Amino acid sequence: MHFLDLLFPKRCLTCWRFGKYFCDRCAATVRVIEQRETICPICERPAIGGMTHPRCQTRYSLDGLTSIFRYNGIIREAVKTLKYRLVTDLAKEFVSLIPVTFFDEVTKYRTNEASLIPIPLHSSRFRDRGFNQAEVLGKLLVDRSHIPVRTDILRRVRKTKPQVEMKDRKKRLVNMKHVFEISSHLPISLSSHPTVILFDDVFTTGATMRAAGESLKRAGAKVVWAITMAR
Repeated sequence: MHFLDLLFPKRCLTCWRFGKYFCDRCAATVRVIEQRETICPICERPAIGGMTHPRCQTRYSLDGLTSIFRYNGIIREAVKTLKYRLVTDLAKEFVSLIPVTFFDEVTKYRTNEASLIPIPLHSSRFRDRGFNQAEVLGKLLVDRSHIPVRTDILRRVRKTKPQVEMKDRKKRLVNMKHVFEISSHLPISLSSHPTVILFDDVFTTGATMRAAGESLKRAGAKVVWAITMAR
């Protein structure tokens, strides 16, 4: 047992049993999103395999979306605890809940010269938090698939209100205008990594993912597929 576990013992995020952040009983309640529940990342309506509908596809749109868990119960608590209570050591347990079949799905991107890009935080928010939860989870996600994680390509240059606090769709879209910028060396980087896996913890309104995807596509990315831990 780690020394810190003696001082601050782990407890289940929902039932408060000691030992783990996800006790066996609560982990068994986790809901994985099934193929029949996948949606288009643009219109958010049902879509086969999470692929963007042909009628929704534009030159700079996301090509698809894969979300692993339903955003409720212990998954919601895990996201909030990681993001707002800064408990980073729960990330490994969180990722361990992902079905093996999903890792097999991610591994196929290795042959497509892919790179994973976590949605970046604004610099002020990063200073306050000390880490980017999307980066922490993303690195664990692709650890066994050997897909490179790139944090030097996409930058968040404008601080915005959290999308979940904005109910009006038009306001959400305006909120994400000119939020992301691309590093000057990106075209060279994307020539060797033309497929981008854009990763975040939660898909809520989708506006953040769509804005980041558009920036990457405008900079030369051929395929941008969004993956989130939850929706």
